[in-house]
Amino acid sequence: MFAYQKDTEHFYNNTMQVYRQLESQRNSVSMNADDFYQRAEIDLYNYSIEKISLLKSLSPCQNCEYIKSINRVDIYMQDSNEYLAVYRLSNAIAAITISEDFYDERIERGVKDDVILLGTFAFMLVLIALNLYRPIRKLQIQINHLVEINHTFGKGDLNARVDLSTTPLLHDLSISFNAMAEAITERVDEGEIFAQALPHEVRTPLSRIQLAVGLLKKDLKQQKYTELLDNIDDYVDDMVELSEQITTFSRVSSKHSHYNDDDQQVILSEFIQSRIALYQTHSDIQVEYRIKDDIVIHSSPMCLRLAFDNLLKNMLNHAESSVRVSIAQLADTISITVEDDGPGISPENYHQIFIPFARLDKSRNRKTGGLGLGLSIAKSASKRLAGQIVVSASQLGGAKFELIIPMHINRDNQY
Repeated sequence: MFAYQKDTEHFYNNTMQVYRQLESQRNSVSMNADDFYQRAEIDLYNYSIEKISLLKSLSPCQNCEYIKSINRVDIYMQDSNEYLAVYRLSNAIAAITISEDFYDERIERGVKDDVILLGTFAFMLVLIALNLYRPIRKLQIQINHLVEINHTFGKGDLNARVDLSTTPLLHDLSISFNAMAEAITERVDEGEIFAQALPHEVRTPLSRIQLAVGLLKKDLKQQKYTELLDNIDDYVDDMVELSEQITTFSRVSSKHSHYNDDDQQVILSEFIQSRIALYQTHSDIQVEYRIKDDIVIHSSPMCLRLAFDNLLKNMLNHAESSVRVSIAQLADTISITVEDDGPGISPENYHQIFIPFARLDKSRNRKTGGLGLGLSIAKSASKRLAGQIVVSASQLGGAKFELIIPMHINRDNQY
């Protein structure tokens, strides 16, 4: 109630000042009330001012509630919760009402000005955005083209190059990429040519050495000489096998390899059993296999043979007495697992065993683990099959290699 009374008194004091100013102006120009309040610039005040006749109505407003009188000034509360004061005019049977006017035209004009300013600012932003869109869009298209060429090159298409006419904004970057691609392609080509030519060049002198050894065996009958010649024969066989493995690794690792262009329907049970039978005849290690007869995949027999054979040979070289081969189908993938009861592999060495010529022991003979390219060939062949090889510890006590390949190869996502 105290706050309510204070608001009423505050409204009375403010409107009284307005009333006195208006009446002072009317007296100074000696005008009657009707003429003055029709012409007075009442818009200058933040109140709604209206002249009324006291004879027409006892209430100055509709739906308003009388509150109190202060110094013969009646105060009302309108239905819009706005105060209204009735000031009687001197020398006239009339009065003026002064009420709160929350709607201010100056505020409206200010809002309109702000809206116009905001609209102008927004229009300028649109113009700036339109002017920036085209060059930014061009830059985005050129970046996307460069990224696409980068992905294509990374997937193995070494002939992929950036079209310089389509990337003027990235001219220097495009030239640098093309130069890098040319250098990489040149190195890859040189490496492939060298790796494929070296075994052929080495094979001729090796054949001559074998011929010479054979002739010497006929003439030298002493045991010490025959044992030495047998060792030379073994060394030559190792070099022949090494040259063949280098050729195989180079071809299966080449981006332009056609090793996996011969996709066929492969019955895994028949395929795996034939490969096991081939290698078990040359080894004393017992091979146990668990194979279902109804698993058929569409794959490259050449790459599948390279991957499985090298994993199996590696196990036969390191196993103590047994090797286990099993196959499992998981959704659209096939898991071929080969494990042994050998010494196993330390987890910190898992990433090293697939590096060419990187072997955990320093010996390089077929009895203790081959020549260092078998697992590298297996990994490259698994990539050709769009698969992977996972290494872990076997329950038999040795190592376990799991070849995971899809039942149907998607060549587009191979690399």
